[in-house]
Amino acid sequence: MKEVTKFYKRFVFNFKKKINLDIEVIDNKSLNELFNHFGTDKGTKVLNPYSRESNEIHGHGFAKFYEKEFKYYKNKKLNILEIGTWEGASSAAFLNYFPNAIIYCIDKNFRFKFKSKRITFFNCDINNKNDMNRFSIKFNSIKFKIIIDDASHILSDMIKSLKFFFRQLDSQGIFVIEDFNAPVYFGELNDAKGKELLMNDLLLNIKKKKKFKSNILSDSDQEYLFENISDVRIFKGKTKISDIAFISKK
Repeated sequence: MKEVTKFYKRFVFNFKKKINLDIEVIDNKSLNELFNHFGTDKGTKVLNPYSRESNEIHGHGFAKFYEKEFKYYKNKKLNILEIGTWEGASSAAFLNYFPNAIIYCIDKNFRFKFKSKRITFFNCDINNKNDMNRFSIKFNSIKFKIIIDDASHILSDMIKSLKFFFRQLDSQGIFVIEDFNAPVYFGELNDAKGKELLMNDLLLNIKKKKKFKSNILSDSDQEYLFENISDVRIFKGKTKISDIAFISKK
């Protein structure tokens, strides 16, 4: 029944009218201005994108970290993977910020409302084996210079994303995890019941190349991360819950 429902949603999604970013003229803006323009909470001043009732103005203020980390890549030809795109606001912003990039967007929902010759949307749930197999088959030959995880923020999902997608990160690429401390602030997102390290401790152990107990990351997974990660940089954004990590690959 789930697969039938998914097929129907995909069918409707494919025929739904979308905003064509290739014909939208946007003046040269900073990344934060683009975030705010398209309405993603990565910016500094946006309406809550997850509530139709709230007029609250908020934003994580992540642009200053993104611009610092990504300035070398800004005008290069590269592939970017966004995990957890919702309606596609940040994807639209990144498309305009990186004029020569191909943006691959994955989300378990069919809410993506943009289209472009440089955007590929793929419906995918990291907890669905069929979805992950389809992703591997379809994108196995692609190496991503930048991967951004802004999906569920559930602890096990973040660890699974790092385990699976980091292997598709190109050499000297950057893997980003947004709001990685969400399970600390919102207990319902900590689904590991003490069997997994919280992300802050997990990232510190990886940085120190110190093994840890995990049901998701095997010893070989941890060895791969130890051998292939050159640095982990953690920053705090505009709000209490605005934590972001940049993980560089050798």
